[in-house]
Amino acid sequence: MNSSSIHLLASGNSLGAYIPAMHLYTYLQDRGIDTDVHVLENLYHEEVRNKIRSTKRAFHANFAVALMGHKLAKPVDASLDEAAVRDMLHAWKRDGASQFAVFTGFWLPILERYKEVADNPLDIRLIRMDAWDTPSFKVHKEVYPRYDNVWCYAPTKRTPAFYMASDEAEPLPYAQRAGRVLIHGGGWGIGTYAGTIRELCEAGRQLDVIVYDPAEVEEDDGATRYYGTEPSWDPWSRDEQGRHTFPPMVRYLRKDGVLQTYPMEDYAAYTDLLRNCAAVISKPGGATLNDSLAFGIPFVMLEPFGDHEFHNAAYWEACGFGIRYADWKAGDFSERLLEEICSRLLETRTTISHYGRNTYAAENSSYV
Repeated sequence: MNSSSIHLLASGNSLGAYIPAMHLYTYLQDRGIDTDVHVLENLYHEEVRNKIRSTKRAFHANFAVALMGHKLAKPVDASLDEAAVRDMLHAWKRDGASQFAVFTGFWLPILERYKEVADNPLDIRLIRMDAWDTPSFKVHKEVYPRYDNVWCYAPTKRTPAFYMASDEAEPLPYAQRAGRVLIHGGGWGIGTYAGTIRELCEAGRQLDVIVYDPAEVEEDDGATRYYGTEPSWDPWSRDEQGRHTFPPMVRYLRKDGVLQTYPMEDYAAYTDLLRNCAAVISKPGGATLNDSLAFGIPFVMLEPFGDHEFHNAAYWEACGFGIRYADWKAGDFSERLLEEICSRLLETRTTISHYGRNTYAAENSSYV
């Protein structure tokens, strides 16, 4: 990477700090802009990295445990392999790295060290994908105000600033969509999403369910489809070319008790599900807010995970882009409500640009 490269600093601890970075990476790469993704967990001691899977399983199994873990968040300094950190700082200094887009506050101690040794002026932007401090920024509240904080959903404003996607394709009009409802529990499969499935099936909705564990896949009923991430994949892994990738997605089908797995062609096949759905049901995480805006999807919001998601839900509801699940249920799962929300999203979406276009691609007039 040379000094004009853009370094996207992500984390696999939350897909909310990984998927938007991958969208921006894909968008910029397709426009010939030199970009690289760094995942924080690659700097962890191996034994710490190996414990992440067991933590995910515990959080998935018990939402109360996940909420407690969220409250106990602390800086990750003790998890870092000092030799790996030094090697990265050396490589950045050698290459004259100067442009950074940061998707999690846990990178801040490393950036503080880089600021001390960098030879060039630095352009460091903290990409805030939530309407409030996430734990990764909250634990560094004495540091982050010194940086350029770029808020997607500034708490004091009621219009989002931008969205991120792998391209600039327009959302589908509501009437052209397949009408299915997509349900998931975020990257760690946490929250109260599983309890909505039976209610919606009984209400006659066709569902696309993203499961965390293949054991959650029910017998095929002809209406509910199940998907998931390839279980062996981790966000900090790289492909044969040494690049980070979107999660490899699979479709699951259980017939006569036998589970069958069908790999999806690419991540775009998953985003096609998003583009075509009538609504997404999940906890109000920042990456799902971004999906809602980028693809024009009404957001039916479940119980929030932490303070930042509480504020996310309040923000999205105030914008008219989402509705609480309990309220949608009280309205008999109204289609009209979803269509009204979609109309507001599509209208707002026409006034908002892709973050990559505004910030980086605009330097090249052919992309303006």
